[in-house]
Amino acid sequence: MIPLVLAVVGAAALAAVVYLGVERLGRAGVLFAGLRTVAFGALIVALFNPVSLRRGSGLPPTVLLDASLSMNGPGGHWTDALDSARALAGTDGTILEFGSRVVPGDGVPPDQATTRLGPALRVAAARRGPVIVITDGELDDATAIPASLLFGVRTLALVRDTVPDAALLDVSIAERIPVGDSIPVRVTVGAWRLPDTTALRLEVFRGDRRLWTGPVAIPAGAAPVRRTFTLPPRAVPPGRHVLRFRLVGAAGDREPRDDERLRVVTGVDDPAIVVVADPADPEGRFLARELARVSGQGVRGFARVAADRWVTMGSGRIVDADRVHRAVRAAAMVVVRSGRRDGFAAPAVWFWPAGSDDATELFAGDWYVTADVPASPLAGRLAAVRWDSVPPLAGLVPLVAGGEGWTALTGRRGRRGAGRPLLIGSDSSGVRTLVTAAAGFWQWALRGGEALEAYRTVLAAGTDWLLATEEGTPAVPLVADAWVPRGHPVVFRWRGAERRDSLTVQVTGADSTRNVPLAFDPGGEARLVLAPGVYRWSVPGRQGWNGMVAVETWSDEFPPRPVVLAAGSGMGGERLLARHARERWWLFLLAAGAFLAEWALRQRRGLP
Repeated sequence: MIPLVLAVVGAAALAAVVYLGVERLGRAGVLFAGLRTVAFGALIVALFNPVSLRRGSGLPPTVLLDASLSMNGPGGHWTDALDSARALAGTDGTILEFGSRVVPGDGVPPDQATTRLGPALRVAAARRGPVIVITDGELDDATAIPASLLFGVRTLALVRDTVPDAALLDVSIAERIPVGDSIPVRVTVGAWRLPDTTALRLEVFRGDRRLWTGPVAIPAGAAPVRRTFTLPPRAVPPGRHVLRFRLVGAAGDREPRDDERLRVVTGVDDPAIVVVADPADPEGRFLARELARVSGQGVRGFARVAADRWVTMGSGRIVDADRVHRAVRAAAMVVVRSGRRDGFAAPAVWFWPAGSDDATELFAGDWYVTADVPASPLAGRLAAVRWDSVPPLAGLVPLVAGGEGWTALTGRRGRRGAGRPLLIGSDSSGVRTLVTAAAGFWQWALRGGEALEAYRTVLAAGTDWLLATEEGTPAVPLVADAWVPRGHPVVFRWRGAERRDSLTVQVTGADSTRNVPLAFDPGGEARLVLAPGVYRWSVPGRQGWNGMVAVETWSDEFPPRPVVLAAGSGMGGERLLARHARERWWLFLLAAGAFLAEWALRQRRGLP
């Protein structure tokens, strides 16, 4: 503000010098100097563009109405919320519905699958008048909303009533399953205000065939619990199938839509990835488990438990050495947890020799991954990990990348000294090879958090490179989500070398087939919203470019969630509206009028 005042004073002083000092017009010069001061002062104010604040009372309000699915479920108060919004908006106000997106209010029962208030507040901030939020308080983005957006916002919270409910919160199962292996499954179950949870049972179906059933009782007053079980071998035959997980036996359950989950799995006769642990140890077991989760491929693991005895990691069945050799020969990628490297002829091999036997030389100690990721085909994925937050590895085999090989990760013992290779890769005559020189990666999986994510990133990056074609691109460049909750878009991902802006896919549901154009964003992703159901998709004229997706009736909005925005959560005070000087049209009219008046008076006095 001080520079603005000084500029105006300077303009007045300059006008006085011109008319009173240079042209010596006397008393008439005061009028001329005043007109020029007004003209230049108005332009200077417009140039600095100061802002003024005023109270927003008396203007039409903007009502932000929560239109997420939770508002209209059992215990929700959608009718009361809609009536309140219409009453508060009146005849001049505006109702905007928010959730997954911000749309004009139309009074239709809500169907949005998430509750994000931030975008709606940003839209309302551009409007004049008070802002009122009507919600049940169960927001997904409460911690991401800037405090400035909540200033002066009035909140009306219609909190959901807690009703008896049992919910199948999550199901974890591999997407590709070797035929003949038992199938590990982990589920998360929650219950609220049920009189008896001991009768709860979980049923698993493939089509009309029931594959498994068992109790999942929850102790009274307990938080959601996890249960693990195993589906029997041969439960999933070759091909793609939809498994239906259903929670039954909940007496008085008021919300049945959160009792069922869908998962798409693929049974494979010859898995694309074979893990060989010779001998059996924790590293090999965790390799097989995490590879199945991150690769999306069929994974079968074999472990040697005695001199001439092998077992499958999935089912624990005893197999002979010939069965192991046949699986290795048929695999597209072999992961070898062993100190020896001979006898594994596959298009892609990943060796993990460190600490696998006593014959392997191992430099023990705390080996920390260095944050500077070397240039390699895996660098783009590995550089995204915060390596400074990852615990150390237990040991290292002294290896070097020779010939055309390259180093993907390096580590230093005790964070001191020169870096040594932890992960080495090479591509020779069409055979891709990775060698992991460090021991103790499996302990990252036990720690969870960033260590687990780092472990999975290493496995995913290495697997994608090993299974890529010679051109460095996947054999099938288009993939899509196998399942999504209700209201969420199915994301199609383009992984091809050449960039694509659009592509047409054929989507077949229970009673219709249609061609749908996909538009890819700069990240190579396209989104398609589908109604609940099971769909098959394919790209016409492209062999193997197909898949299956299950859209669940389940939504995160159905089970009870914490209330994070209560009534009166707006930061108090009355909303202030900003108005800049350039928005005042009369300011420019004043400058023009002063200049014209000065020019007319100078003409009358015969001044140039």
